[in-house]
Amino acid sequence: MKKILVALVLLFSTSLAIAQGAAPVAGRDYVVIDNGKPLQSEDGKVVVEEFFSYICPACNSFEPLFLSWQKQLPDNAVIHHIPATFRSDFKYYAGVFYAAKALGVEEESHAAMYEAVHKKHTVPGEGERIDENKVAAFYADFGVEPEEFLKTLKSFGVDSNVRRATKHMQDSKVPSTPTLVVNGRYLVTARSYGQMFSTAEYLIEQEAKRLGY
Repeated sequence: MKKILVALVLLFSTSLAIAQGAAPVAGRDYVVIDNGKPLQSEDGKVVVEEFFSYICPACNSFEPLFLSWQKQLPDNAVIHHIPATFRSDFKYYAGVFYAAKALGVEEESHAAMYEAVHKKHTVPGEGERIDENKVAAFYADFGVEPEEFLKTLKSFGVDSNVRRATKHMQDSKVPSTPTLVVNGRYLVTARSYGQMFSTAEYLIEQEAKRLGY
């Protein structure tokens, strides 16, 4: 029931924005990032970056709505997940994300990690002591041996990716999670999720026109 109510609120907010017919406003709904670019560009695609953390309660609420929104994006848009590193626990889970990515299980495990943290509580969440064995055990369900996961988590490659993500987050002036950044050039600051999505859609369209996609 709670998810249904949240979805209805999102739908109402988005419909209201459309009905009002007002284009998003720079400085209110989004901020232009000077010399901004995506962490990883893709030819012919407008990159929408979602800054998130697995242990962020707001990100957990945002995730199902975000997944639904992704399905109606145009073919010239692509989603990239960027883990935020505001605190040491966020930074740890950023490493977890990149370890899963390096091992080829990030896509299939992404939604399940939210469920493990926030619903099943089999993986430590916000304010809880990090337990690497529980995190590694989670990925065992996706065919990764715990020892292999922990070795990858502590690898130079994962550390480098976390550092790159941190710098990109800082350069983009991301204030919190969840946050959307369109093509590295626009930080979405609209307050409601519905407004975030409608603003991102507007910016995707503008970028696609600018780039001729």
